[in-house]
Amino acid sequence: MSKLTLKCFLPLLGGTTLCLTACVSAPQLPEEAVRERAQGWLDALMQYDIDAIYGYTTPAYRSAHSAGFYSKNYAGRNMWRSAALGEIRCDAADDFGVCEVDLVVTYRGFNMTYEMTTVLTETWLEMGGTWYTQPRQ
Repeated sequence: MSKLTLKCFLPLLGGTTLCLTACVSAPQLPEEAVRERAQGWLDALMQYDIDAIYGYTTPAYRSAHSAGFYSKNYAGRNMWRSAALGEIRCDAADDFGVCEVDLVVTYRGFNMTYEMTTVLTETWLEMGGTWYTQPRQ
């Protein structure tokens, strides 16, 4: 959340005072930063925008694997009816830059008469101030 601060300086010629307003942002908690990134990733995943979700992977992963290879992790995505972010755990964020994000997925497989819900856990890593998804192996 941002705060506005008002800084006033010495009076200028003519008796006017110069005042500047600046936005000061409080540092984001890891859970908040991860939630923002994970929601963007999930929105792209639900649209099956492979290039967009691939962009959320670590630079090291992208240097070793193609977007097509990464998309295999979500081959069953077309059976998903809905998906939402669940619990976000950042217990290891300060020491290791790691958070876990639960993804609550409702799906119906081929020849299924009813929908099922499951929870997938995605790992997110902080690198240089940016959070990236760590693909499942």
